[in-house]
Amino acid sequence: MTTNPGFRSATIIKFPLKKSAQFRSFAEEARAAADPASMPVLDTASGSGWYHEAAIREAEQNAKR
Repeated sequence: MTTNPGFRSATIIKFPLKKSAQFRSFAEEARAAADPASMPVLDTASGSGWYHEAAIREAEQNAKR
């Protein structure tokens, strides 16, 4: 196998070491999105529902008979 010293298969390009303003903006936005305190509070109601509770009462009454 012969090698060709004049052939380059890849070029390494250095990236700038300073963070760009766009990257900082993205990083701040991602950090804010990950902060639970910044998330909106959803008002929810939880419970089994009247129809479910009624069905349980009915089943209990039928079991007593």
